Amino acid sequence: MVESPVTERYVTGRRKSMLALLALTLTGCGEEPSIIKPTAFHQADLRRGEYLTENFACQECHTVREKDGITLDRTLLFAGGVPFHGPDGSVVYTANVTLASQYPEQLIDATIRGRLAYKFAMPTHVFNRMASDDMRDMTAYLKTLRPVLRPLPDNYLPANLALRAPHSPVPVPEHAPAPGTLEHGEYLSRMCLCQDCHSPRDSTGAYAKDRLFAGGMRFQLEGDRYIVTPDLTQSPDTGLGRWSAPEIVRAIRTGIARNGRKLDEFMPYSTAFHSMSTQDIDDLVRYLRSLAPAKRVPSVGASSLMRLQDRASFRYRRTAGLPRTCRQGIRSGHR
Repeated sequence: MVESPVTERYVTGRRKSMLALLALTLTGCGEEPSIIKPTAFHQADLRRGEYLTENFACQECHTVREKDGITLDRTLLFAGGVPFHGPDGSVVYTANVTLASQYPEQLIDATIRGRLAYKFAMPTHVFNRMASDDMRDMTAYLKTLRPVLRPLPDNYLPANLALRAPHSPVPVPEHAPAPGTLEHGEYLSRMCLCQDCHSPRDSTGAYAKDRLFAGGMRFQLEGDRYIVTPDLTQSPDTGLGRWSAPEIVRAIRTGIARNGRKLDEFMPYSTAFHSMSTQDIDDLVRYLRSLAPAKRVPSVGASSLMRLQDRASFRYRRTAGLPRTCRQGIRSGHR
């Protein structure tokens, strides 16, 4: 794929605008303390930061695919351009994160947490509560990336679209819960987006508290097909109640279900969870096995493809990951 060169003027102008935005944001914060301390990055663990960007699905969402539509194009790792289509007709493309080295740590932190602007498909409501040390390691690693200068097309947004407000600062723990605890598994279930993909929403768009991890979230795929996420609770009929811990581990890491069936690649086992450490995956599975059985009407199993019926209930969907898969005639862009 041949890309036009990005001019120095383009990069410099973008950098200045982001720095100006940071200045305005910090000025408007009053006495709200910064999440990141200026000296924290000298203590960052870069290897752990890379690990977190993989398992928290940052690489998966910000890297286009190879021709198979599944494998990440490692030559464009974090270079953005993955299209997400919204139920309102909008199209947003993931940002080029390789330019992180050009920006201050505090700006990267606030952007990931969604405190500067509404980020569409990015789960900033989850990352807004990420532990400070995890954010420190991730941000420090992102700043080591070699910039890939490639132009990204513009997002397409409907003229009448009302953008949501940025997130407000929330209490953030300095450290993630200790490994080996149920609390650590619960934290991972949020940061690895298990809860986000497998929990239905109420009429306000918030998680339906009585149906956490109960499945039933619908994500549109190519054409008129969609996938419905399965129940992860201990329900013996619709969930994981009959699964052993090793079977759940295998499904998360390799996408092989209890009955030997291959799960849909929409679940990022091959692009994210395959590298999860033994400690982390054991804690995650232990937490999932602690969930009370969900009370809901059985709908479909994991990876079921169905006809698109209720477009209004859909979240942003990822296409095959290559810009060329987008609909013809729609303006293209970054998130």
